[in-house]
Amino acid sequence: MQEQYPSAVTLYSSLFIISLFFFENSVSDAADVFAKKLSEWNTIIADWGGTRTEIADKGLTFQAVYTGETFSNVSGGFHRRTVYLDNVDLILILDAERLFGWKDTSFFVYGLGNQGDNPSENTGDAQTVSNIATFDTWKLYEAWVQKNLLHNQLSILMGLYDLNTEFDWLKSASLFINSSHGIDPTFSQSGENGPSIFPNTTIGARAKWKPVPWFYLQTVVLNGLAGDPGNPKGTHVLFDRNNGILSVTETAYLIRPEPYALKHKRIRRLGRLITPEYEGKIAFGTWFYTAEFDALARIDTAGNPVQIHGNHGVYVFAEQTIYYEKEDPLQNLTLFVRLGLADTRINRFGFYTGGGAVYKGLIPGRNTDEIGFAVAGTHNGSEYERAQARAEIPVDDSEWNLEITYRAQITNSFAVQPDIQYIINPDTTPLVKDALAIGIRFEIIF
Repeated sequence: MQEQYPSAVTLYSSLFIISLFFFENSVSDAADVFAKKLSEWNTIIADWGGTRTEIADKGLTFQAVYTGETFSNVSGGFHRRTVYLDNVDLILILDAERLFGWKDTSFFVYGLGNQGDNPSENTGDAQTVSNIATFDTWKLYEAWVQKNLLHNQLSILMGLYDLNTEFDWLKSASLFINSSHGIDPTFSQSGENGPSIFPNTTIGARAKWKPVPWFYLQTVVLNGLAGDPGNPKGTHVLFDRNNGILSVTETAYLIRPEPYALKHKRIRRLGRLITPEYEGKIAFGTWFYTAEFDALARIDTAGNPVQIHGNHGVYVFAEQTIYYEKEDPLQNLTLFVRLGLADTRINRFGFYTGGGAVYKGLIPGRNTDEIGFAVAGTHNGSEYERAQARAEIPVDDSEWNLEITYRAQITNSFAVQPDIQYIINPDTTPLVKDALAIGIRFEIIF
């Protein structure tokens, strides 16, 4: 049975968060009690009664994160329906120097579990409303070893690896729930089964050179096929000469932060071992597949798609904190913008444009909370539109997503995030009405 309005969970949870943080005077007593209980709960789980600190001293760090969310499509799209989905992250980091005496060496193991429905099945969009939406599965997601050399100026990593944890990633844009703000769709929807990113990873080797604090150059070479297109569940690494390889190279200029910017930062859910802090960043990246791919609109004399050797694209992005409040520099405004380009002979989306603004600490005394507004636009390539016209399928040029979100960091281990997304031209088809999705996400770190 389809729902015509947001679920009670979505509606009442959103109203509670809004009242708690925007009308704090009227609910101050309840908020104080609520915050006290959460603080006590956070103290109990944060250190496991001292066990976490004890094993960390021996070289073992473990983190478990549960992310749950509900989304309702309240207008347009395919269905007016509410769904619930969740994501479980199990992360183990081993300091090999403390455990075995192997200097500057670390092991990283990451298990992933996902359940629930995909909100985009209701909104009909191509960019994906939720960045945790995928098949129901439990899998080994990442498993790699990293060695730092030359006084940490050079880092070598090998193993099962999610490239989007370090490539085409913006710190400020990670606030948003729509998938396009994690990695742009000209890249994320390339290849036979996508690159080595959520939810499918593969084997690769990455090198990162950081000779000075304000510059880095990194490159990764991976198996050209991530996962198994015929079996999306579980962990699969398929080696075949026809897969080719995927190589990605990124270089960036970092504007280093002031000392106060290091005092308080939002916990990054899937942070790497070394994630440099900065107040500004400009980056340029290129990616290239060596395999052969079907052309979108070109056929041979037998009526089969023409095979094109190689697939490539580029991306560029920038972010900058442009404003700090005089009374408290931890309250600040950051802007970001990103562009993506891909070979339109092979890829549906040939161009991507996105950007947004994030304000941290809008409410006095809540310096870890963030509110943001972002826009993401993905644009069909000319070859894709030509193929659709040949098939007499109507298509628009672009799909646009407008998102506004507020992340309330209740404690270090608990966050709540109401979210609203408006999708213009879902899947770039004029046959589907613009969609409005309303949701709320919560995150618990153990």
